Amino acid sequence: MRMIKSNYIPHKIYITQESLRFPLTHKIISKLKQIPHEIINNHQSLIEDFKCSEDPVSQGKKFILLAQQKGEFVKPCPCTPYYLGCNYFIINLELNCPLDCSYCILQSYLSNPLITIHVNLEDLWRELDVFIAKRKGSYFRIGTGELGDSLALDNITELSQDLISYFRQKPHVWFELKTKTVNISHLRKLKPPENVVVSWSLNSSIMAQEQEKGAPSIAERILAAKDVSERGFWVGFHFDPLIHYQGWEKGYAEVVKMLFRQINPAKIAWISLGSLRFPPDLKAIITKRFPKAKIFFDEFIKGLDGKYRYLKSLRLKLYSHIVKSIVKHGGSKIPLYFCMESKDIWRSVLGWEPKGKKEIEQFLSCPLADKKLVK
Repeated sequence: MRMIKSNYIPHKIYITQESLRFPLTHKIISKLKQIPHEIINNHQSLIEDFKCSEDPVSQGKKFILLAQQKGEFVKPCPCTPYYLGCNYFIINLELNCPLDCSYCILQSYLSNPLITIHVNLEDLWRELDVFIAKRKGSYFRIGTGELGDSLALDNITELSQDLISYFRQKPHVWFELKTKTVNISHLRKLKPPENVVVSWSLNSSIMAQEQEKGAPSIAERILAAKDVSERGFWVGFHFDPLIHYQGWEKGYAEVVKMLFRQINPAKIAWISLGSLRFPPDLKAIITKRFPKAKIFFDEFIKGLDGKYRYLKSLRLKLYSHIVKSIVKHGGSKIPLYFCMESKDIWRSVLGWEPKGKKEIEQFLSCPLADKKLVK
């Protein structure tokens, strides 16, 4: 099967005046010579103009803003309160994503609708040096892909090469690139470090086709994962959000079988699972932007964190089915974990109950060859 290209090209580039002094700005301009660009003094005014459009999310995806990160690049993953987190850290280099998944929380989470690239990499490296030095001697996980897809803009930025080059020198840090794309051309040029994981978000094929606008098919994502895995990279997978629909059992089972027909389980760093969940305001946005989406047809309950989730009985059914399928086709040694779930879900489905996020961090970030689950 031929993998499709997923290279994003914007309609226009906006550049803040202060961003002109950074090399990444000029690299992007050079790569997109045919795209018009405009130098601006006030990007907040620009953002407000876009927010006043009829569909700010759709409009914002057509444009790139090159700006300087004034705040912190590195932050704890914004895990929801009252549910188990995994002590993951995120690098906010890019905001927003050219893909348009119906369920994406960024539609309500971000106040800036433009695809934004923070170009002051020199500040990032300094911040990372300090951040990592404080955690010297302990393994932990960090990655991009929380507020934007890690590889969707890589044809423009080549940031995967810069990031991997940096983390290659930090062997006690697990660095993750998280994507739905097949934009792996720059990864093919690199010698894979032992501490870098390239991971893909997966769903059933029909949900990917219906709900993940602009993303490659599940088969194409798995082939991309096979490519980088066979070159020596660790790979990871995120079944999140699992969506309940008629025929879901067969749909997800087929994806799991497809996955293990292509991927050696010994090269999988981890697999996470999470079910559809959303803050109250996101439902109104999705209903307006995707009126044909049928993802709200089930009964939902408001969780302790204020987000709506499937009833616990349905979540248990979803998770148990996927986990059994993974163990059947991939074996029982692949580290599995939940995103934003309760201890009793862990106990019921995986057979153990983490004491807290530190224990999950230790389970996932210790040397992969030595991963052992102590029950």
